[in-house]
Amino acid sequence: MSSMSPEAESRSSIDTLAGLMSSVAIFLGVLGATDFNFSIDGTHLDARPVRISVAAVVLALIAAGLGGRHQRLAGAAVAIAGVCWVIAMAVAVITQRPLF
Repeated sequence: MSSMSPEAESRSSIDTLAGLMSSVAIFLGVLGATDFNFSIDGTHLDARPVRISVAAVVLALIAAGLGGRHQRLAGAAVAIAGVCWVIAMAVAVITQRPLF
């Protein structure tokens, strides 16, 4: 049995979720900025910067809205995902790769 009140335990779970979402948003942002292409067993996987980067920004904004003890991480995730989105779009346009 937990010594925390149900309300505090629920808030702690939301804080954990916000931290995880922020971390995933940073990972997706960097992944979108790298503009990777690779094949697995003959299946070509292509990273489209609009799909990945927009998902990263939306995830970071949701995490920032949840707030909690990971507020600074969520703020950093919004900034990193935004910068990576700009980089991903620039790389895709310069290399003439599809955006969507």
